[in-house]
Amino acid sequence: MNIGLVRHFKVDCDVNTFMTSNDFEEWVKKYDNSDVIENKFEMLQNINWNKCFSSDLLRAIKTAKTIFKGEIIESRLLREVPMSSIFKTNLKLPYVFWCITSRLAWILKHKSQAESKVDTERRVNAFLNSVDKYSNDNILIVCHGFYMHTFQKELKRRGFYGKSVKRPRNGTLYLYKD
Repeated sequence: MNIGLVRHFKVDCDVNTFMTSNDFEEWVKKYDNSDVIENKFEMLQNINWNKCFSSDLLRAIKTAKTIFKGEIIESRLLREVPMSSIFKTNLKLPYVFWCITSRLAWILKHKSQAESKVDTERRVNAFLNSVDKYSNDNILIVCHGFYMHTFQKELKRRGFYGKSVKRPRNGTLYLYKD
């Protein structure tokens, strides 16, 4: 079995350098519903992809429809790890602050986050367990950058090998083989 992981195309969504906690929450909603900017995509020619799974978020679906011609199976299990501000304030703080603190809060199981690292690991495992029945197929998966870190770790734990990517590029295919 080959698994191809693809991070969705770049999202067409502007961001302010400084924002309040409410601004950040609104920006996350806007980002989740924004269109994508397509880039040149190189499919590995020597692999016939039998199945394509995609996160059910718009940016992943649009990417999947561009790169795969066939049925695309959407799954909530492939969604990006949700981000929320860790506290409420009208003070405008850097956008990067909100992103970093929400990811740290995710690791630390902070109550401000809808999902913890353990929850994300469970989601990844639930998805991979659900595709075990396709062990003779080559599966293309379109998902999200931060989510891909947990996904890659689980693939390696299950005996797959492929390049470990710390910063997955938008619209790029990463191959994992068992």
